[in-house]
Amino acid sequence: MAVRRCAKRRQAEQYALVLTAMGVWSSIAPEGKSMTLYVKHVDAERAIDELTAYDSENRPHPAKSERLRPALPRLEVAMVYWAVLLFFFAAARHEAFSLDWVGEGAAQAGLMLNGEWWRAVTALCLHVSATHLLSNLVFGTVFLLLLAQVTGVGVAWLSMVAAGAAGNVVSALMRSPMHTSIGASTAIFAALGLLAALQQLRRRDQATSALRRWAPLVGGVALLGFLGFSGENTDILAHVLGFGSGIVGGWVLTKWNRDWSNDRQLQWKCAGTAGAIVATAWVMAVIA
Repeated sequence: MAVRRCAKRRQAEQYALVLTAMGVWSSIAPEGKSMTLYVKHVDAERAIDELTAYDSENRPHPAKSERLRPALPRLEVAMVYWAVLLFFFAAARHEAFSLDWVGEGAAQAGLMLNGEWWRAVTALCLHVSATHLLSNLVFGTVFLLLLAQVTGVGVAWLSMVAAGAAGNVVSALMRSPMHTSIGASTAIFAALGLLAALQQLRRRDQATSALRRWAPLVGGVALLGFLGFSGENTDILAHVLGFGSGIVGGWVLTKWNRDWSNDRQLQWKCAGTAGAIVATAWVMAVIA
């Protein structure tokens, strides 16, 4: 009875050796371009079980260092990011659709804690000035593309929006009820925190020294200090909390141990969820 058909004789001989070690007689015979392994009918069930177990034990497993394979960033990622922020900036400047975009979407601590949760998301889309917008476009594009290399585009979008909104919520809990903030910088520093945490945890089992192991996290903190603490009207606490939310988000993603970048279905679902969160938040703001 035939139990295996192999493309090469060497593979068939390897299977035959396994069966011989288990005391099972086998024979190899060519059939067209393949090699067929035969055993006695009474030994067929045992032979199949042994060869299945052998295949299972010898299946190659990817090394941990290869599980987060970088995916090449696409130009479309930056284009979508720029389009979203430019649209809301123009809409707010011209009060499109007769809506006070800043008034309805700003992250005012008191209103957020009184049930207007959507402000944690809508505030990420608004900016005070063209200078404020330009800086967030530039640095946001850099961190988003770097994060997308590790997690894939969809996961990067969703984690960045979620961690940025979480940073705004925690900020509201620590502020006076009248404190108001807007800007994508909380999400941008959340992306930096996500990237630092993912790279640090990724190197944990690879680095040969403590310095190399903690280098990504130290670098992230240094960038936070250099970029997040400068400027006259900089909301330092929001930047720090956004970075901290990103660190937590990166830890969660690492616990969810899988190769996100190659799962196209997951990427589309995450991208759609991120878009749905932003759209739902603005619908709630308009209805309110």
